[in-house]
Amino acid sequence: LLSRMREDAYLKNLPIAMLTSRGADKHRQLARERGANAYFTKPYLEEELLTAAQQLMAGAVLLT
Repeated sequence: LLSRMREDAYLKNLPIAMLTSRGADKHRQLARERGANAYFTKPYLEEELLTAAQQLMAGAVLLT
């Protein structure tokens, strides 16, 4: 889905944060390669997620 969103002219610049139970580096790397802007694993801290959402909306990339 993320790959297709990045190919779509209307959706390609939409900030995407992945929230998943998969914490292995290979999954984080795959999300990065597909164009995710942030990556969070469960359990997560709500305050951290909300802060990241604000940063993403301001144009930040939190997954490098």
